[in-house]
Amino acid sequence: MKTYRDPVTGYEIKQYTFGPERNAKLYFTCENFSADDKYFFFMKQQLEGKSDGGCYRAEVETGKIERVTDDTCRGFATDREKNVGYVCKNETEVYMVDLETMNMTKVGDLPAHGNVTGHLTSANTGRIACSYHLANKYYGLVILDPGKQAQVVYETDNWLGHAQICPTDENLLFFIHETMGDAFQRTWMFDIDERYARPYYVEHPHEWITHEVWSADGREMAIMKLDPPGWVDGDKGETHTGSIIIADKDGRHFDVEACDTQLLHPCISRDRKLLCADRIGYLGTKIQEGVMLFDRASGKKQLIATTGTCKTGSDHMHPSFNRAGDKILFSNPDENGIAQVCVIDLKQIKFD
Repeated sequence: MKTYRDPVTGYEIKQYTFGPERNAKLYFTCENFSADDKYFFFMKQQLEGKSDGGCYRAEVETGKIERVTDDTCRGFATDREKNVGYVCKNETEVYMVDLETMNMTKVGDLPAHGNVTGHLTSANTGRIACSYHLANKYYGLVILDPGKQAQVVYETDNWLGHAQICPTDENLLFFIHETMGDAFQRTWMFDIDERYARPYYVEHPHEWITHEVWSADGREMAIMKLDPPGWVDGDKGETHTGSIIIADKDGRHFDVEACDTQLLHPCISRDRKLLCADRIGYLGTKIQEGVMLFDRASGKKQLIATTGTCKTGSDHMHPSFNRAGDKILFSNPDENGIAQVCVIDLKQIKFD
C-alpha cells in the first residue's frame, strides 16, 4: 500500500495494488466492503503461468491482502446487510462465504450446464438471484431460496445482465437487455410472484440509458443517461454528456439529480445523501478521467480523484461507497491502462 496526493485535486489517496495483472474492485452494483468496513474486496486477474487469480480482500487500514476464492469461482458478491458473500463454484454450485473467517458453505445449485451472466445478488430474506445463460442457450432469471431448489422464473432469447434483486423486497428483480451498447428498451423490472416483466425506465427512440444500481435500502435506483455530446442543460446552462437519474422503487418517478461531462457508472451512499460516478473518455470524446462526488441536498459537485485512461471496460473506475459513506473505493488504471485498487477518504472533501 502507498499513499499519494492527487496531482489535480490535491486529495490524499491510498493505492493497494500494483499489478502487472489487473486488480479491479467488485462491480459497483453490489457492496464492496465487509459489514464493519474493515475490508474491501477485489478481483485479481490470473496471468498465464500463474495460479494466484481470484477474489481477494484488503484490510483498509493496513493494506494486508488475503485470498478469498480462487480463479475457478464466478459471480462473487457481498450481501447488503449480513457479513457474507455468495459465489459460484464449478459454474453452478452456490456457496456462502463468511467474510470474517472466509469459510465457505454450500447453499444450493443453479440449473445444470449453465452459467451466471453477472454477479450473484441477494435480498435481506436470504433469497439469491441472478441472470443466467441456460443450457438450452436461452437466457433466464434464476432465484435460489434457502433450503430450496433453484427456480428459473423467466426465460427469453434476449441477452440478460445486470440482474439485481431489490435489497429489501425479494419479489422485485431488476435486469437489463444487454446489447454491449444502446438498447431499444434496456431496463426491466420483474415481479417474481406474478411472473411478470415490465419496462422500468421507458425509453424514447435513441435515448441511451445505461448502468443502474439500487440504493442499499431498496427505495431508489440511480440510472445513467448518456446525453448527446455538447448537450446544454437549459436550467443551469451547463454543457454535459452524462446525467444521473434517480428513480423510485416502482419506476413511476424519475428525476435528474446530477450532471457532468462523460459520466458513466453512478452509485448512491447508504444514507442516500451522496452520489458518485466515474468520468471516462468514450464515443470519441477525450477527458481527464476520474471520480466525481455529488451532494444531493446542495447540488454541489466536485472532481475528487483523477485516474489513468482505461484499457478495457474491466478497467473502468466503477466507484462505490463503503457502508459508512465516508470512503470511496475505485479502480485506478495504471500507466498501462490496467485497473489497480484505490481508496479516497471523504473526510477531507469540502464542497465550496
